[in-house]
Amino acid sequence: MKTLRTILVVAAALVLTATAVAGSKLPPTALCGLAHRLDQYPTVALASREERTHAQDLLNELRTAAMRWHDPRSAARAGYTTKRPRRKPGNNAVMWFHAESRRFSNDSRYLDPKRPEVIIYADAPGRPLVLVGVMFSMPRGKHGATPGGPITRWHWHRVCAKPGQRGLTPGPDGKCPRGATMRNGSEMMHIWFTHDLRSNFAIHAPVPELCRDGLVPREKC
Repeated sequence: MKTLRTILVVAAALVLTATAVAGSKLPPTALCGLAHRLDQYPTVALASREERTHAQDLLNELRTAAMRWHDPRSAARAGYTTKRPRRKPGNNAVMWFHAESRRFSNDSRYLDPKRPEVIIYADAPGRPLVLVGVMFSMPRGKHGATPGGPITRWHWHRVCAKPGQRGLTPGPDGKCPRGATMRNGSEMMHIWFTHDLRSNFAIHAPVPELCRDGLVPREKC
């Protein structure tokens, strides 16, 4: 019986290892990880009362600070790059335009509600930009603080990098161009201005909630 139990334990461990290599989902208690391995939404119930309070306080401070960035012209004056990206012909989808501040990206102040590294706008064709959230980012090799526990999760992507240059998204075939190597990008955290704590801290744009709360044109939902 003992031998059989040992065999079963080893077999189970091998299955778990193989699943992890294949890119299985991380547990909802994970505080950071590759974007596609984290659940889209945090499990708010796993956070303590204190952690929920910290997450809500961070969100409230961001909402107050973001009032000055609703107009992209004001964001541009604050140092954010707000020139809308070009669209490919026939692309009528809503894009999540990340307006970056190089100054805030290099100021050594992390998770500061008054100085997010990136402001996120919903970019619908023929419509003004609509502020929908922000993104915090960390320098490569540094880990972000998680005051909200499993609510305030950090994620990263696999990127193609060349020495001295910023990482780029791999090509359609999942490979990097010549001279670039695949590596983990720096940690980032998105925070969305929806009306519930769960979708506020989604990994990717929480489209159903952004539509529900009127932040995306109805015809695009």
